[in-house]
Amino acid sequence: MTSSTADKPYNAGRRIRFLAAGIVLVGLLYTGGWYYVANMLETRVAANIAGLQAKGINAACDNAAASGYPFRLGLNCSKVSWVDQAKNVSISAGAFRSAAQIYAPFHIVSEIDGPAAVSAPGMPPLDLNWDNLKSSVRLDKPIPQRLSVQGRNIVVTQHNPSGAGTPFATLKDGQLHFRAMEPVMDIALSFSSLKVADNTVYDKPLPELTGAADIQMANGFALIGKTERDLSILRGQSGLLRNVDLALPDGSGIAISGPFSVADDGRISGDFKITLRNPESVANTAKSIFPGQDKIISSVLQAMAFVPKDASGAPTLPVSVKNGKMSVGFISIGRLPSL
Repeated sequence: MTSSTADKPYNAGRRIRFLAAGIVLVGLLYTGGWYYVANMLETRVAANIAGLQAKGINAACDNAAASGYPFRLGLNCSKVSWVDQAKNVSISAGAFRSAAQIYAPFHIVSEIDGPAAVSAPGMPPLDLNWDNLKSSVRLDKPIPQRLSVQGRNIVVTQHNPSGAGTPFATLKDGQLHFRAMEPVMDIALSFSSLKVADNTVYDKPLPELTGAADIQMANGFALIGKTERDLSILRGQSGLLRNVDLALPDGSGIAISGPFSVADDGRISGDFKITLRNPESVANTAKSIFPGQDKIISSVLQAMAFVPKDASGAPTLPVSVKNGKMSVGFISIGRLPSL
């Protein structure tokens, strides 16, 4: 029996046209939304800069423009600067670029070009240059949840109006990582081939250093808002040195780990484990840098010959510090300065 109603033919072309129109419509809406948010970003940056200027801080982001369409959103500036006249602090640098993926707007990566000029109280004006300086930050309140900064081939020179100057310090590679989990704060840093100009400390030649530090602050959030600009900011803090390591070019060096606390008067207490790799080389370097301390350095070197060694054969010395006074067992070996 034949049906009286013919089946409607499948119209693939019509469906494709509807699909294409839908894609175009979504694209137009997305594009409009992206440019709307980009305009909001540029407006917010201009408003923030104006707000800072009203407070006496001359901040600038020259030729600020949003970028990154279609999958990212960021801000580009041809030059950036910050001048706080009240605190006599000024910083200026080259082009700045930042971006965040649309699906992860609170994770921002950025890069800034040198050279930079830095001026602050208590230090001579400095010029800095680098091959690459970039950062990554995951925003949160009241402070970023994570922050990483990495620089390569950094050269620090004391400012000279003529443009010529001897490098004050050079650094092949440096990294800083910060993680906040209220109230705990983790800080890790590493650097390689750090060379500070000779005669900077005690008018002595200084060796090239490579180092790393992994530190946990038990109440790091208490540091937020403090105005101190020196180590006295650590007063009242406690934490853990997971590992602090300094290495000389020949591989010798010193590593320190252990819990610590800093009293309100700046005196340090803690129980530390100090490991020396190639103690003789470390001692000879220390004697060349710290004149007049040969006797103390030699005493420590002799003591290291009788202490336990780690798996690599490096002597490891337990050092107890009580209110700044250092001792190994019942033997006093000196005093740490207050912070």
